[in-house]
Amino acid sequence: MASENSSLPQLVFTAGETAALLKVTEKTVYRLVARKKLYAVKSLRHLRIPRASLEKFLANEGGGQ
Repeated sequence: MASENSSLPQLVFTAGETAALLKVTEKTVYRLVARKKLYAVKSLRHLRIPRASLEKFLANEGGGQ
C-alpha cells in the first residue's frame, strides 16, 4: 500500500504482505485464516488482514516462539 502520505499507518495488509511480515508463505497465511487463527476480510476475491488482527495473532501465538 504505497502512498504519497507516508505518515499514515498501514491499517490492512494483503496476504502477500502478511506472509512477508510473518516470514511464511502466502499459503500458510490462507491456512491460518481458514483455521480461524488469523482474522481476515474478503474484499471481492482478495483477503485483507487488519493490522489489529495481525498484532493480536503475534501477541497470542507468533510472538517469537
